[in-house]
Amino acid sequence: MHRISEDRRVFKFFTAMYAVALTTLAVLSIVSQIGIQQALSHQMHDSHVINFAARLRTYSQTLSKLALLIESGQDIETNRKEFTNTFMQWQKSHEGLQSGSNFLNLPANDQDELKQMFDIIRTPHQEIWKAASAMSLILSSDKPVDTAVIHPYVQTILAYEKSYLLGMELIVFDYDRFSKERVRKLKQVEFLMLTLVLCTLLIEAAVIFYPLSMRIRKVIKGLIASEETSKQLADQLQEANKLMEQSHNELREVTYALDRATYLVKTDHEGHIIYANDKYCHVTRYSMSELRGKPLFHHYFDHLNDPARKMEVWQGEIFDHAADGTGFWLDVTMIPVFDNTGRLYQYMVICSDITKRKNTEREIHQLTEEKLRRHDMEQKIRSYAMISGQEKERKRVAAEIHDGIGQMLTSLRMKMEQVEDKLPAPNAEITKVNGLLFSIITETKRICSDLLPSVLEDFGLRAAIEELIKTCRETARNVVFSLEECNLSQPLPREVEIGVYRILQEALNNAIKHAHATQVDVHIDREENFLNLMIHDDGKGFYYDSQHFFSREQVKKINGLRNMKERADLLGGTLSIQSQPGKGTNIQLEISF
Repeated sequence: MHRISEDRRVFKFFTAMYAVALTTLAVLSIVSQIGIQQALSHQMHDSHVINFAARLRTYSQTLSKLALLIESGQDIETNRKEFTNTFMQWQKSHEGLQSGSNFLNLPANDQDELKQMFDIIRTPHQEIWKAASAMSLILSSDKPVDTAVIHPYVQTILAYEKSYLLGMELIVFDYDRFSKERVRKLKQVEFLMLTLVLCTLLIEAAVIFYPLSMRIRKVIKGLIASEETSKQLADQLQEANKLMEQSHNELREVTYALDRATYLVKTDHEGHIIYANDKYCHVTRYSMSELRGKPLFHHYFDHLNDPARKMEVWQGEIFDHAADGTGFWLDVTMIPVFDNTGRLYQYMVICSDITKRKNTEREIHQLTEEKLRRHDMEQKIRSYAMISGQEKERKRVAAEIHDGIGQMLTSLRMKMEQVEDKLPAPNAEITKVNGLLFSIITETKRICSDLLPSVLEDFGLRAAIEELIKTCRETARNVVFSLEECNLSQPLPREVEIGVYRILQEALNNAIKHAHATQVDVHIDREENFLNLMIHDDGKGFYYDSQHFFSREQVKKINGLRNMKERADLLGGTLSIQSQPGKGTNIQLEISF
């Protein structure tokens, strides 16, 4: 009794020490998480402040741009409103970044270095503010805007814009530097917390686990000695226990089955049923007399026919049918039972009904598939809307360039020709300006054609492709273009024509500008409900990985290829790209419609 009491005290001591160690680890983990959460909050705050600091540069550039547009007399009514709104946003953001703003969720600046940087840009800011304020007063009146009056203010804004942008860029760098400094301090704190945790674990192993293991080893030795004594006593009772062993084994098997399972079945060594409880008869809709002698689940036959496996426990999920044809699922464990000589004489089968769980899993699987289908459909709808919006925006921009800038350039060229005709002698400078205007008008027509190929709407895909190849030959005279087309005389669906044209346009543009190819081959073939487009160039190529090339991290680098793939997906087609550095590029588009 004294020894047992001593063991209890020892185990209580080790339990208390273990609780202290766990409490220490929990406290360290909580403190570490609090520090991490605070650092993340500061990081989000710094990102918010850096965002507003970067916006100030954008606002100042927009302010200068609008001032120039107003001075030039272009769309004064719209630019007047945008100038006033941009000026107010610029001023509020600047004041909020420097002095704090609850509306913008910006705290007051508490860094001496940043205050010095704001003092440096104070003069450019005040000069720009004064000039912009004066322009806002002039623009707010109902009188027509006199460009001569606002010209000094525009010049003031332009004069101080560069120094203001440079100062704001330094302020953004300072904010970024402070943010990195906080991250560095957080790392130091985390390393310290990790060191404390490791030290606590080492102390716990040295003070608790090792002495406890030694104590347990000592106790086990005592138990072994006691076991030897008990074995001597057990030998005297062995003869009496032999008669009770067989009935005890069967009772233990039944008790185990009743404790662990809902359904109980016994089979002979060949898998034929010799007993089944009422619950199993109820789920199978068979009586005990009908089940006796029937094989239990055909799935067992492979297990029973294997001499090595038939001696092992088998566990699995089985789907079976009842007498009335209804199906049910069972979680089955089949345990071999051996007699005193080690011979297998029967199997104990323990089952539990998992029909509801399997039905629930099937419903969840169906719901998941439906959700994925809806997500894909929504993604396609969004992509289609985005591309459709791009086409509408291209059309609008092309119309504005053609009807606005194009008409003004044409009028300007005609005016210059009139001036040249009135001169008594040819003027080289006038001739040079006329040539430059002609080049500008030609480039403007090319841009309009790229944005909105009228030949595609008027004459179809075949004529549009031929016109595109012709334009590429004129643009890149050092590149040889070849076009091979079949069966394109019949019109295609409108969305197919636009999608194929844009993909081909992007591919040719990449071959000319990026691949530096000398030979580009285009083959397009159309059957009744199928179209195949192949573009090959002998350019410098690039490393292509279909698993990661269209990821979000690469979107800024391969925006054109990403648009090509999205258009192909929306058309229900496939876009395959094969390219290696130094071996050119092959692009193939296949569409069924």
